[in-house]
Amino acid sequence: MSKKILMLCGYRIFPPSTGGNVHSTTIARALARMGYQVLVYCLAGRREDYTRSDRSHASFMRKQIEPGLEEETNLGAGFGLTQAIFRRAGVPRIWQFELLRRAVVPRRLREALLQADIIISDFPFCPPVPGPWSDKPWFMISHELGFRLFEQGTRLERLFAPRMRAIEAGAPGRYRDIFVCAQEDRDFFRANDSQARLKLPYIRCGVDSRAYVAQPGVRERIRAELALTDADTLLVFSGSRFGPNLEAFEELKIFCRDEAQFLAEKRLYFLALGSMAATPSRDGALIVTGPVPEVIPYFAAADAGLNPITRGSGSNVKLFEYLVSRLPVISTMFGVRGTELKPHVDFIPFEPGALRPALQRFLDGGTRAQWQECASQVLERHFRYCDIQELVKDAVAQLPEFESSTL
Repeated sequence: MSKKILMLCGYRIFPPSTGGNVHSTTIARALARMGYQVLVYCLAGRREDYTRSDRSHASFMRKQIEPGLEEETNLGAGFGLTQAIFRRAGVPRIWQFELLRRAVVPRRLREALLQADIIISDFPFCPPVPGPWSDKPWFMISHELGFRLFEQGTRLERLFAPRMRAIEAGAPGRYRDIFVCAQEDRDFFRANDSQARLKLPYIRCGVDSRAYVAQPGVRERIRAELALTDADTLLVFSGSRFGPNLEAFEELKIFCRDEAQFLAEKRLYFLALGSMAATPSRDGALIVTGPVPEVIPYFAAADAGLNPITRGSGSNVKLFEYLVSRLPVISTMFGVRGTELKPHVDFIPFEPGALRPALQRFLDGGTRAQWQECASQVLERHFRYCDIQELVKDAVAQLPEFESSTL
């Protein structure tokens, strides 16, 4: 019989709508493909889950994602309404932490906890729930250090930063072990592991490399929809409505206005892909998609991946999406944190205010075919750090609780 893994999430993660969702969903898929029976339990749904006209009166929604992997979303009014109120107020999900540590959870989650062999919390907002399952092996996935983001965030988020730091500092004492995504969070948790008992295995923000292969003709179709020809060069910047992404998006808008003539002469375009903007738009060299159901076709249409991020924590999922899509990468040095990528060898580096020279180096550096070959070589060198299946396999191999996927 396969071991049962329960992954506890704050809200619905399939299909992924943020970089954090991509990290979570790919880990869940990887575990299922290793032979575990994985149930992703989500404490709340997305806005549309509560307003769909075809929704029944059931207090939950359960979906089969793929063999061995299901997602159940709690649609009870309590968690849904609480989430809506705090999200509208801009309050972080610390409220979830406070409820769960007091065992205020839905009945079906209690049943799932009893049935699970291994429990994994997605983010520190979902702490171990007191109850008869307390002796079961309980792990945590760290996507970043949340308090670092709060310290760089809005005024309200900065007020919650000390509480978030305390929650994360206490994590080594709550979990059997913690899967970390970057050296920064590993160092932090190690410093707060008073008994030095945690292994802190890495699961970097890799992605499912098999999923990022577009079907023949997709590139041509998307470029035609974007009114681009083979003579045009398209750089994709993928991101959600996440503070560092939004700031970089605003800087990119300014750059496109200031360098309009240069971009027009070079037939160079930027594609802002994802929910950084609520609706599609186009202004000169800047093409904005708004939220899209699938990002892979747009990666196929692009000629390079742009990562202009200058702040944040953890590492950027978009970077690994570019790599497995075999796109050459143009990135800030901050944008490649948490990787082994070398500037001028694996990517074209630039710093804020110096994007134009980097673009010129890209345009002068080779043909589209040459850059694709270069990107393929970069992926080959760094495949084990990009492919989530390899990352998860290496991580769980360090933990005896995962020694076999069967009981």
